[in-house]
Amino acid sequence: MPFVLGRCSGRVTVAGLLVIAVAVAWWWISYADVVRYAYLTPPEAAACLIGRSDLCELARALCRGSHPAAVAGYWWGTFWIGVGLASAGLSVGTATGV
Repeated sequence: MPFVLGRCSGRVTVAGLLVIAVAVAWWWISYADVVRYAYLTPPEAAACLIGRSDLCELARALCRGSHPAAVAGYWWGTFWIGVGLASAGLSVGTATGV
């Protein structure tokens, strides 16, 4: 049974890392122009990767003019779903010794 859990944990970890990569790419597509035009500093924009704030909402409003609505609609929860998946996969892998 540990072998099966170990294989699954590896896949869950990889899936989590892929979701994190997609979230970062989606965030960058949504906020690159905002940073480029100095509406937000890079640290302020980085906060939008992991959470929601009024400043992030303002940046999204500014960004909508140059991006399609689907791209501008970055959701910070995507990042945390990836972190959760990767953490769960690593935890199961560590617990089973695989």
